[in-house]
Amino acid sequence: MSRVFSILFLILFLSGCSSVHYNTPYQSSDKPRIQKLANMLMQLSHDPIESKELATLAVTHSKVLANRYNLVSPPLYHNFLVNSGQREKGLCYDFVDDLMAEIRTRNFKHFRFRWGRANADQLDEHNVIVVLGSNTPFQEGIILDAWRNSGILYFTKVKDDPKYSFKPWLEGDRRIQ
Repeated sequence: MSRVFSILFLILFLSGCSSVHYNTPYQSSDKPRIQKLANMLMQLSHDPIESKELATLAVTHSKVLANRYNLVSPPLYHNFLVNSGQREKGLCYDFVDDLMAEIRTRNFKHFRFRWGRANADQLDEHNVIVVLGSNTPFQEGIILDAWRNSGILYFTKVKDDPKYSFKPWLEGDRRIQ
């Protein structure tokens, strides 16, 4: 009897998981999200061109990475697939590394980037990019989190994140720069 319940549970669990694929990295429905992020970034840099460029890059490249990682949703299930060897990449720090590599190709002059880390060395550790202006304190920075919503970029101020309490991670910063 317990075997039947186990199989039923597994079927129900897996049926809630689905592959993620974005046909194009930019869709017209992204425009309001890009504009909202660009407005937030403007508060840090006061440079409308760089703010719009970074916002567009972050929103669209998050989808590119989700496709590249053959992402499944929810993200925790994808983590299971990576940790069990069924997927190569797609953990939160993979998104940080690969999104930051793309950001570096643009040579932004009005932004600084830090590695944000929550729940360090715990099972639910989480990593993000934190965007700062030249004099922005870490808690006022903006989180770029491509993992949380399976390739749909999540962003908010560090201090306003309802789920995680991020701290700067100096070792991670060495990987960002």
